[in-house]
Amino acid sequence: MKRITIKDVAREAGVSLGAVSQALSPNPSSTIKVSAATSLKVQAAARTLGFRPHAGAKSVRSNKFHNIGFFIAKKGAFDRPAEGYMMGVCDAAQKRGYRVVLVGMENVEGHYQDVVPSLLREKNLDALVVASYHHCSAVIHDELKNMDLPVVYLNDKHEFNSTWLDDLSGARMMTDYLIERGCKDVVFAMRTHTEGQKIEDMHYSAQMRIDGYTAAMKAAGREPDIRIVTMREALDFNQRIPDQWLFGDGKPLPDAIFAYDDDLANSIAKIMYRKGIRIPEDIALAGYNGAYASLCSWRPLTTMRIPAYDMGFAALELALRIIEDSSQKEFPSVMFHPELFIGESTR
Repeated sequence: MKRITIKDVAREAGVSLGAVSQALSPNPSSTIKVSAATSLKVQAAARTLGFRPHAGAKSVRSNKFHNIGFFIAKKGAFDRPAEGYMMGVCDAAQKRGYRVVLVGMENVEGHYQDVVPSLLREKNLDALVVASYHHCSAVIHDELKNMDLPVVYLNDKHEFNSTWLDDLSGARMMTDYLIERGCKDVVFAMRTHTEGQKIEDMHYSAQMRIDGYTAAMKAAGREPDIRIVTMREALDFNQRIPDQWLFGDGKPLPDAIFAYDDDLANSIAKIMYRKGIRIPEDIALAGYNGAYASLCSWRPLTTMRIPAYDMGFAALELALRIIEDSSQKEFPSVMFHPELFIGESTR
């Protein structure tokens, strides 16, 4: 069958090619103005003819592909879903007439620089949004910079072109809440992915959450108690935290445990269950992220909820600003604040 073109739609609607283009793909900066009635007439003609926009032709005319890459900078299976970030990115892209290309980190052995997907080296993306989950986004930063591709980091802290979370104030807020609820001994539970891994080599949020917790404890005249356990990066059915991590060497039961994230909080809850320790009657438990894990636990966790959707939406908007403003390639980063969600795991 002959492909229906924009010329066919213009002939059917009795308008110019420019009017069809503006009616089907509105461009705020265009000098062509189309009335609401004309737009409806063009859209009706397009439906009648079964017109489908030709992405390749549009790219040739505008010198843009209207593709934004969404790069999940992490190898292996997720232990924290990307849906919130991704939906924000997708909704913002659709609103502006762009498509989102999902790109994942190849799950193979080798240095992160060596497994940057080949798709990123091809010139079919107008920009790239990198969803950062740990230190690998910092490791591949130079590789991405050398590609001469506009890059915006989501959930990563940079001075420019990123959306990030104020985890310092978030961790302090949670610690203050636990102290205000009468918890004197509050343990901060932290997990690393390899034995001896340095906190500064992890995602930026690791140090910020520790600093926020420490500041709140010291302000209340209490001694910080940070306990670190090594867990695999991606959770699986056989992963189990040793009981002695919390209870070895005669350690007394604290009043509360504030876990670095919701997944760790749920793993700690399993220890309490095996020990017959009740939550929150015997000990308060709090997490961080407000991810699906906090809602799927045996009871809703008290946690700090990350505005993932809003962060994703803002990241895509940043990317479009870089694409559409040829005179400026760096825009100030956007900081977001987490929200305290009081569940049923604290008293």
